[in-house]
Formats: sequence, C-alpha cells, structure tokens
Amino acid sequence: MPLNIWLLAIRPKTLPLAVASIVLGAASAGTVNVGVLALALLTALLLQILSNLANDYGDGLRGTDGHERTGPVRVLASGQVSVAQLRRAIVVVILLALTSGLALLTLALGHDLAAWLGFLLLGALSVLAALGYTLGRRPYGYSGLGDAAVFVFFGPVAVLGTGWLMRPELAAAGIWAALVAGLLSMAVLNINNIRDMAGDAQAGKHTLALRLGLPRARAWQAGLLALAVLAAERLMTGWGYLALLGLWPLAQGLWLVLTQQGGALNRALALTAKGTLILTAGLALGLVTG
Repeated sequence: MPLNIWLLAIRPKTLPLAVASIVLGAASAGTVNVGVLALALLTALLLQILSNLANDYGDGLRGTDGHERTGPVRVLASGQVSVAQLRRAIVVVILLALTSGLALLTLALGHDLAAWLGFLLLGALSVLAALGYTLGRRPYGYSGLGDAAVFVFFGPVAVLGTGWLMRPELAAAGIWAALVAGLLSMAVLNINNIRDMAGDAQAGKHTLALRLGLPRARAWQAGLLALAVLAAERLMTGWGYLALLGLWPLAQGLWLVLTQQGGALNRALALTAKGTLILTAGLALGLVTG
C-alpha cells in the first residue's frame, strides 16, 4: 500500500494538537525529563493516529463520507483501502500505543503501584475514546459529545497527566495549561464540524456544531478562542510572550470560519492547528525558562 494513502488516513495536519498538549503539560511541571517527554509524545501521537484511523473506519462503514464531502479524502469511503486493511492498521496502532504507553509508565513511575493503576485506567479510557468516537452501536461523536471528549483528553488528561509524569504534583500552571490545550483542541474540532454540517446532517451525525446551527457554531468558535487566550495570558511570562505570535494564524482561521463554509474551512483548520502549536510552544518556552 503506497505511503501517501496511509498519510491520508492518519491525517498528519491534526497531529500538532497531540504535540501541543504533551509539550505544554511537560513544561507546566517546571522540570522536563527528556526520555519521559519523548515517550509521552510518541504515545500521544499514536493515540491521535488511532483516533483518525478509527474515525475513517467508522464513518466509512456508516456512509457518512459520501461524494459531497468537502474535507480531506477518506481512504475507506474512497475505496483506496479495504475494510480488512484498515482494521489491521487499527490493531497495529493499538499495539504500538500500548507498548509505548507501558514503556512510558515504566520509565516515569517505577514501582508506584497506585500511580500505575491510575495511569493504566487513563490509558484504557484513551484507547476507548479514540475508538468510540465513530465506532460501536452508539458512537458518541454522532451524539454531539465529541467536543467534550476532545476537551477532556487533549486538556486535563494529556496536559495534567504529562505534568504528573514529570513531577507527581498538581500545579496551578498545569490547570491553566490544560484549559488552553483543551479549548484550542475543541476549536479545531468545531471547525471540522462546521465544514461538514451538510454531510453530517444527511448521515445523522448530530455534532455540537450541527445542533447549534451555523450562526451559533461560529459564535462558539470565537468564544473558544477567546477563552483559550484568556487562560494562556495567565501563563505568559518572560519568553512566554512569544505565544502571542500564535494569535495571527488563529485570527486568520477565525475570520474564515465567520465568513466561509465548506471546503474553504480546510485552510481554517490548518491555520488554527498552526496557531495552536505556536501559542503552546511559546507558553512552554516561558514556563521552562521562567
């Protein structure tokens, strides 16, 4: 199978969200273990890829991604990958994520049994959340709960979890960082759902954006970004003010959301992901050097 087809499936433009959450979580702890950071990044990226593959698989089986789709090509719906091939890829990524996650916990937690149990539970929930968005009899992504799940797993779970692995305590910086990462991740998903409103309505996928309707979904987007910036301001110090460089791509993305529909919002997605990465990288730099 050509590599470019699998790149379509894993949707690399969404991966900066996982990177942003882990880097910000590590920085919020005030100390960074490079080995733990590397394994946390690898595990988060694999979980993000798992979610993207499962999303392609679940929507493809339900016929959600039809010819009218305005987003990136889905490999199952377009016939470039078979059901069996995509299923095998999902199993492989689950195994890789579990291996990476166990290595991460071994390095970070040692023999702390209570911490092991807590993080094993979080890991299991993360895998189930990645699969359950579009898979199963009642996928939560079809009930408008995807936004809440994205906030929880890209915010508190990823950020505070990474911070705890670096230093076993809950810092105020970690709470603000979790809000920043969670809100910005919700903003990215909201753009995706605004873009796909027409197709989702036909397929019975009742996302939060579809439930709100276009005008309120656009207002919600502005609110998410405003709240994220307000939370980010609580973390800005020293070099952390470089985070302000991320406001320009975020503003450009918001303008597109407020004025465009359909395929034009693919650029808004890219700009918002770029702005998220720049903003969180700036905040992380300030937290580490402050």
